[in-house]
Amino acid sequence: MDATVYREKSGEKSAQTRRRLLDAAEALVADEGYGAPSHRSIAKRAGVHVALVNYHFGSKEMLLESVVARRAGKLNAEWRRALSEAAVSGNPTVGDVLCAYWSLFGTDAALEDGEWRRYLCTIAWLSQAHDGEQWWMQQFGSVERAFRDALARALPGVAPESIDSGFRYARELLDAVLLHRCNKATGSCTAPPAGLREHDVDGLIAFLAAGLQALPLARSTPPRICRTHYAGVPGD
Repeated sequence: MDATVYREKSGEKSAQTRRRLLDAAEALVADEGYGAPSHRSIAKRAGVHVALVNYHFGSKEMLLESVVARRAGKLNAEWRRALSEAAVSGNPTVGDVLCAYWSLFGTDAALEDGEWRRYLCTIAWLSQAHDGEQWWMQQFGSVERAFRDALARALPGVAPESIDSGFRYARELLDAVLLHRCNKATGSCTAPPAGLREHDVDGLIAFLAAGLQALPLARSTPPRICRTHYAGVPGD
């Protein structure tokens, strides 16, 4: 066999093996989370020798990081498109911004079995992964800043750190809703967030928007949520 043809065939086989490993890891994470896949389970699902996980990716963790990165460009583009559409008629409201974040998760494609559902589920699991926050910021830090900037315009005067934490809480709760919804069809359904009314994400977004709108202005005294000291009752 000609050396050039051999290298091309070898390269094609290598690329195919990498795709099979990525597909297998993505499917396992989508249904069970980042803590579930082992080298052996990934290789078995891909139909390859277990040693090829490290051969092609260096480690299981690097394979999972590659799973996050593989479709990140498409997800970033879709989120930016949703934000742009929300801003067509002027500055979006807090609810508009949260709806733009959720809009990709609420589509039929997010709930049907297929590669896009599996990928969105792997993203929703990130908050529970050991390196999840690092991977999130590496792949989606730029678009997250775009969401925070949009919230800042909708919430003039609110401290940036309050907007940052508020959006993170909202994002993680919506991620939990997605995990519950998109895994229902697989039989490995995750528990819904406590108190969630099925098919009432609009109500949840309205609730989250109201919470963000109640954030204190930067120079005002933040409200006390929990009391750690109590005045003694006369006679005690």
